[in-house]
Amino acid sequence: MNEQLWTTFKMVAEVGSLSQASRSLNLSQSAVTQHIHQLEQYYQCSLFVRTSQGVHLTEAGEILYRYVNDLLHIAHESREAIIRSRSSRPQSLSIGASFTIAEYFLPEILPQYCKRHSQCSLSVMMANSRAVFEQVLHKQCDVGLIESTLHHPQIAVQPFFSDCLQVIVGKNHAWFDREDISLEEFVQEPLFIREPGSGTRSALEEALKIINMDIQQLNVRLVLATTQAIKSMVKQGFGISVLSPLVITPEEDAVLHQLEIKGLTILRNFSIITHHDVLPSHVNPFIHLVLESSSHINARLYGLKRS
Repeated sequence: MNEQLWTTFKMVAEVGSLSQASRSLNLSQSAVTQHIHQLEQYYQCSLFVRTSQGVHLTEAGEILYRYVNDLLHIAHESREAIIRSRSSRPQSLSIGASFTIAEYFLPEILPQYCKRHSQCSLSVMMANSRAVFEQVLHKQCDVGLIESTLHHPQIAVQPFFSDCLQVIVGKNHAWFDREDISLEEFVQEPLFIREPGSGTRSALEEALKIINMDIQQLNVRLVLATTQAIKSMVKQGFGISVLSPLVITPEEDAVLHQLEIKGLTILRNFSIITHHDVLPSHVNPFIHLVLESSSHINARLYGLKRS
């Protein structure tokens, strides 16, 4: 029996809606319906009752649901055991990370990981969030750290850090001594932004969408591929940008200043992503360290700011 059928059945049973299940699984609604139909053919009975309020388990469906979690757990354990038995390569971990995370988050994490797991070799591939997601999806790296909200049925997504982007200006900018600006001021000011596919740009686009605006309405002066390039341009006084507080180092506090935009909140989650075929035991020590470190970084960035 295809494991995807169990996963679909479990999701439909828990959300009570074919359409919501299809969105969560990133499948078409017809594919979800077909999966349920295949299970019903196999068991020769109805598993769901369709009503105007959604779908509900039948008595047979309730019985099957009690077994599904065990079935999925056993399938996952058996796959892990087989992969482990066939694996003879030395212990290693390949990490894909978005530029912001690789440059400003990983330097705090990797030295600790190397101390705790000195026998494990590490490699880090840097790219924008969309490219890292594709690397994990195609098993080109073991674990990814991204800034965008991306989904696929074969990818597990675990948020680990909440980020609030701010406007940054250089020392010679007229806004350097201000704490906030209006949305109208922000829209008119020359702006440096990241390329499509970056998590920073996606967060800005999503925030604008909430207030019925899009990036075409901003005064975009330059599109640049790295945060470092953007910071260099802002320091020169050629415009402003929207970046994470993570990227402002203590040494840059005197030359870069962060402001809020009244009426526009730019929030995003950093997420850990893994392929379902990757052994949890292979990546869990790294994931645990990321989660542990993120709470310290969050307290340092935002706890101190609140106090």
